Amino acid sequence: MILAFDIGNTNIEIGVLPYKKNDFNIIASARYFTSIDITSDQMALFIFNFLSANKIDRNSIKKMIFSSVVPPLNNLFIEMFTDYFSSDYIEVNENTKLSIKNCYKNPREVGSDRLVNAQAVYHLYRKNSIIVDMGTATTLCVLTEDGRYLGGAIVPGIITSVSSLTKKAARLPSIKVQKMEKLLAEDTTSAIESGVYFSNYYAIKGMINKLSEEVDFKNFITIGTGGLSKLFINTDLFNFTEPILTLKGLKIILDLNS
Repeated sequence: MILAFDIGNTNIEIGVLPYKKNDFNIIASARYFTSIDITSDQMALFIFNFLSANKIDRNSIKKMIFSSVVPPLNNLFIEMFTDYFSSDYIEVNENTKLSIKNCYKNPREVGSDRLVNAQAVYHLYRKNSIIVDMGTATTLCVLTEDGRYLGGAIVPGIITSVSSLTKKAARLPSIKVQKMEKLLAEDTTSAIESGVYFSNYYAIKGMINKLSEEVDFKNFITIGTGGLSKLFINTDLFNFTEPILTLKGLKIILDLNS
């Protein structure tokens, strides 16, 4: 089995997947709050407990792959894995083999998580796609059916926006980020909750339409990923919702580089 890590600004997605090539089933997954103060030993202890809770023998872990948008943590994960598991690992970077073409003006500027998602979508769907990843930031990425990553757009994520609002406006109450059925609200808390939900819904919907026009997509699919994409299940935003798409993408990349 392998360990896969998607190291994000807010959370670290952790997955155990089969070592067997072309098997992308998530055996177990967990989320860890991102902190640059954690030590490799503390991370190893968390992984041991995670594996034990899922009845996974730590000796069955043969390889690690990770993508990261938090560079100070990269060496920590390498140290953790080589000290406690194996020296066989892959860090997704500009030298990693992909089957998609990065068409960004400066390819090195693209976050590795965006490329991992694009690689997963290309492998799984092979269609013109707009990928929406809803995390600390909400990213929209455009991928063609022949595997060209064209770029996209980045906006503040839902939690980031809500946190900024409540910090700047002291009288506003804290809210629960949740799916709302109607925009019209009759109390302040509900007004913020509906405003947050529908502003993101219509912003994403509008940007998807704008992007599809700019790249002349006549037929395309939309894929939602990231933890907050679950808010929009059973709406017309996404054809497919894959909250842990990145973990599958990491396994696909590992297979390509093995």
